[in-house]
Amino acid sequence: MLTGHGIYMRFELKTSGILALLAAVAGGCAGDSGDYPSLAMRPFESGVPVETPAPATPIRPATPAARVAELRQAGTAAHAAFVAQEAEAARFARAAAGLPFESNARATAMVAMADLDAKRAATAGTLAAIDVLAAEAAGALVADPALGAVQTEIAALVAREDEAIARLWEVMGS
Repeated sequence: MLTGHGIYMRFELKTSGILALLAAVAGGCAGDSGDYPSLAMRPFESGVPVETPAPATPIRPATPAARVAELRQAGTAAHAAFVAQEAEAARFARAAAGLPFESNARATAMVAMADLDAKRAATAGTLAAIDVLAAEAAGALVADPALGAVQTEIAALVAREDEAIARLWEVMGS
């Protein structure tokens, strides 16, 4: 005889099993380990300005005035040596103008131009030393106007020397 009582019992066991499983899963999700950030408003979210700290002291102090003067002196001395050599190189370049490459006058002019280029290298070396100090100052965010002025001055001397060498090469006709 079938009363249907067994079907009802199976449904009840199935339902209670599902409820037990849901309760276990929901209980695992509700656990708090305390690793979550606070949901309280932070100072910058409230619109109240936060005071900024005072600027830090410079990482690198300004270049000493004696070092700047020393670099200026080295640059102007190297330029003076270039100017002294320039007149002789110009004389040899004019003498070699239009002559073939194998001529003695041309060889002498080439040696004079090499000497002149060596004098220019001394000025450019001084500029390179100044550039290193200026790069260090810029990296440390320290303005150094005296160093910048010397850098501009020596760079102008190097540019003038470059123009003189280019002009002499044109005179020689290379």
